[in-house]
Amino acid sequence: MPEPEAQNPFTGMDKDWLYVLTDMVDDFWDKDRHGQLNGGWGYSEERQKALGEMGSLIRDAAEKVGY
Repeated sequence: MPEPEAQNPFTGMDKDWLYVLTDMVDDFWDKDRHGQLNGGWGYSEERQKALGEMGSLIRDAAEKVGY
């Protein structure tokens, strides 16, 4: 996962876009917790890892704007 904040492509994104992305990440993380991504959505282990990394970047950017 990219460490430096400068590499977070979601930093500085429109607040409303971040709000929507945060909702989407939460929904997908919930599906992941229930094992729905591996079966129903066909997510490989690599794509589940990508979801986790991307979701963390989105959540970090959202927290910086107050979400």
